[in-house]
Amino acid sequence: GTVDFTPTDDSLYDAASNETATISIDGVSGGSASEDGTQAVTITITDNESAPTVTLTTSATSIAENAGSSLTLTATLSVATTADVTVALSTSGTATEGTDYTDGSGVVNDITISAGSTTGTVNFTPTDDSVYEGDETATIAVSGVSGGSATESGTQSVTITISENESA
Repeated sequence: GTVDFTPTDDSLYDAASNETATISIDGVSGGSASEDGTQAVTITITDNESAPTVTLTTSATSIAENAGSSLTLTATLSVATTADVTVALSTSGTATEGTDYTDGSGVVNDITISAGSTTGTVNFTPTDDSVYEGDETATIAVSGVSGGSATESGTQSVTITISENESA
C-alpha cells in the first residue's frame, strides 16, 4: 500500500533552513502482519522562498520643526520570515539626534520586524526649540540587519529635512 505526502507551500522564508518530516510505522494490524523492526523514513522539504532583503522608506522627506507630529520610518522585507529581523539604524546630517529629533525615547531606535510580518516602523519626531538654526537634515541609514537570514537591499538610507520655524 502507499500513502501520499504533499508539503504545503507557504509564503514564509524558513530561517532555520530546510524542514524535515519523519514518517514511521506506529502499528500494524490484520492479516497476521507485523512490523519488522522500527520502520521510518525522513523527508526533507526544501524551502522555495529566497532569503529576505530589507528596504527603508519614510512617510515624508520633510517636516516642520514645530509640526507637533511625527514621520514614520518603515523597514520592509521582500518576503516574511519565520524569525524576528532587527534593522539597526545610524544617524547623520546637520540635525543632532536627541536634540533636533527623536523617536519619543530620545534617539531613533532600531526597527524590529516580527516573525511572519514584512514591516516594522519607528517614529521620527522633530523637537521644537526657540533657537534659529536654519533648515537641518537628518539622514537615517541601515547600519546592519540581523535575524531571519535577512540582508540589506543595497545601501538603504533616507534624508529628512527639518524646516526651521524661527526667524533669522
